[in-house]
Amino acid sequence: MFRLIGNISKKVYYEAENASDLNKWRLDNFLKDSQAEGHLVSQYDVPEAMVIVKSNSVKSKEEHLRDLLDEGKFEEYRRITMENSSRDIEVYGRGKDKPELINRRKKVEKLFRQGVTNTAEIASRVHIARSTVNFDLRALRKTYPELKQKRARS
Repeated sequence: MFRLIGNISKKVYYEAENASDLNKWRLDNFLKDSQAEGHLVSQYDVPEAMVIVKSNSVKSKEEHLRDLLDEGKFEEYRRITMENSSRDIEVYGRGKDKPELINRRKKVEKLFRQGVTNTAEIASRVHIARSTVNFDLRALRKTYPELKQKRARS
């Protein structure tokens, strides 16, 4: 599979199975003949500089996950990485079925998402130690990559 891609916009103009079909399409669409002083003049008029790229349609799982994070599709990223496991246990309990741990981490996450980035303030609202807040945030950042962008302050 080959693609004709714009250099600047990265827009895919055309896809074909082989490069010769792609080149034929390119010439048919962008080559214009005109009559100038008795002889034929060809002009190649394209919207931007283009390149022919051989596309590899199969991506590795790591590349696909990285692309999901770059595009901000965090829910799909979690769905793939967590598979069929229980969301509460996997996200908040790290494999442990402890309701008090899960509920505590849910509260910490809720406050952190509301914009409370001071660990002392989170600790006072949830009634836990500051080191526990740091530990919980570290555990949550493994599952929620968007929390890596926000940093907690001491």
